[in-house]
Amino acid sequence: MVTFGNDNASNSNTTGSSTRVIAACTLLVGHPGPSTPTHGDIDVSVSASPLSGPRFDIGGRESVDTSSPFYNYQSGKNTNVGGKSTLVNDSVPLTDGTASGSDTQLQPTDTKEIESWIRRTIRSSRFIDPTQLGIEPGKSAWRVRISIQIINHDGNLWDASLLCACAALGDLRLPVVEVDRRSGGVRIVSNEDLDGAINNNTKFERRKGQSLTLGPLPVPLTVAVLPSNDDGSSQDILLVDPTHLEEDVSSGNSVTVVCNTNKEIVEFHKKGSSTRLSVDQIKAVASMGFGRAQELETLVKG
Repeated sequence: MVTFGNDNASNSNTTGSSTRVIAACTLLVGHPGPSTPTHGDIDVSVSASPLSGPRFDIGGRESVDTSSPFYNYQSGKNTNVGGKSTLVNDSVPLTDGTASGSDTQLQPTDTKEIESWIRRTIRSSRFIDPTQLGIEPGKSAWRVRISIQIINHDGNLWDASLLCACAALGDLRLPVVEVDRRSGGVRIVSNEDLDGAINNNTKFERRKGQSLTLGPLPVPLTVAVLPSNDDGSSQDILLVDPTHLEEDVSSGNSVTVVCNTNKEIVEFHKKGSSTRLSVDQIKAVASMGFGRAQELETLVKG
């Protein structure tokens, strides 16, 4: 579910696994790069706190200490033994204490990795035309900072964060500015100045505000890869939209495919050291990604 806030360029997103994130865009005026004098830039930051989940510390880092009580998943079922009610201890084992290797290790949530992935995906997906963020060629351009705050982490954080960032960009509106023709300096025109007379000083040029023209929405689909319990089967189990517990059981082995409504695969990202898919499984994941893109295009872009 995507919910738009009261202010422009702010919204929240909730996935089926109860993960909830909120994102907002802020604008800064910067200097374009020499190789792209007409382009603006997009930056992404992802923040977490102990309120995001019991495993996060004050610095936003997630602990993978399996001795923590937060890793003991119990159903809380009671059984009647000898006329007395007893709590059944059916904790889910997340790692094999006798095994060694990275495949049995829990993978913490890396917010820096999510930031880099979202930034790379938005730039390569053609969702935003960077020339729309240019103000004065070679002198000034908009730098959009997407700030994502994790409200509740219950799994599949990558999908929720990317969709929330795209929804915030879709709700963004560039303000009216006045540009100094000589120096390229930029001044944002306030609402009071908009109601007044237009600045007739030939030194400044007024640029009207506008919303961004959006391209195809990059829609992610994350699939956790779990080993099969059948010794005679070589096929892994594919689990769409995994919860945090399911991510723990898979030891972080998953794939994320990003598709759009043009049936293009924007990116195929693999996480974990034991993620091995057959050609048929890759085709199945891509097919599910195309279907998810058709479902969410209208919901996010409106």
